[in-house]
Formats: sequence, structure tokens, C-alpha cells
Amino acid sequence: MSLRHESADWQVGRHEAYMPVYYQGAIAGFFKREFSESITKHLNEDELLKKALTTACTDLIRQSGGDIHQVKTLINEYLKMCDRPKYGTLAVAALLQERQQELDLGDREFTKFCDTFKLSPVELNNIYAGEHIDDSLIAPISRILGLPKDELLQVRDGYE
Repeated sequence: MSLRHESADWQVGRHEAYMPVYYQGAIAGFFKREFSESITKHLNEDELLKKALTTACTDLIRQSGGDIHQVKTLINEYLKMCDRPKYGTLAVAALLQERQQELDLGDREFTKFCDTFKLSPVELNNIYAGEHIDDSLIAPISRILGLPKDELLQVRDGYE
């Protein structure tokens, strides 16, 4: 029996080349070659935005005569304000705004669109204002968003 004609159990696999990515001179990880440039570009942009936010908050505290040691607290407050809500009425409002963007509709057209699904302009404005969403509005909102009712209830009520 010849060893040359049998299939081998052990084989050399082909793999993609990974590029090392450095952070401040130290290796932080490895990425596939085709993704490494865009990932590092986004990470550098993120660092730049953090520096800009820190500078702006430092300037704001200095101008107001506040304690310069409160910069991190102020940064965290701004980040919290900008963070998308995960639960509650404001989370549903964010989903509605995303839906409006997906449909590429202006405010007036989106209001009419929602009205065709039995969500009146007043009810829509109440949602954007953060008022409680009544159970009777769950069905129309779920149709507008294209989400199942139970998922929408989870977002509104804040449970998983």
C-alpha cells in the first residue's frame, strides 16, 4: 500500500493574513488586512473626538469658574445625554425617528404616514415629548416600525 495515493488526515489550512494593530506603540490586536485600515481610521477618529470633548468641557468649566477636576463628570453627563435610550417612551421615539429616516420622509410626510396607521399627530407628538404610550397605540406603532408587538412592549416597558 502506497502512502502517496491515500488522502491525508492532516492538512495545512489556508488562512487570511492578519495585520498587527498598535495602540501607542504596543500591539493591541490583529485584524484581517482588508479591515485593518478602516478600523484604525475609525478608532483614531474616536480618539480625536474624545480629545475634542475633553478640551471643550475643560474650556467650559474654566469659563464658568468651576472646578477643573470636574471635567470627567461633565464629559460623562454629555455622553449620557447623547446615548440612545434603550427603554421607555424615548426609546420608542428614537425608533420612530429611525423609521422616518429609513423611509426618507420629512416631518410632515411622516406624520401623515403615521396617521394612516391610526397614530394621530397629537399622539406622535406626545411620544416625542416623552409621555406614556397607551396600550391602544402598541398595534399602530408596531405596524409603523415593522416590529412585533411583544418586542415593542419590551422596549416601552424596559424588560428583556
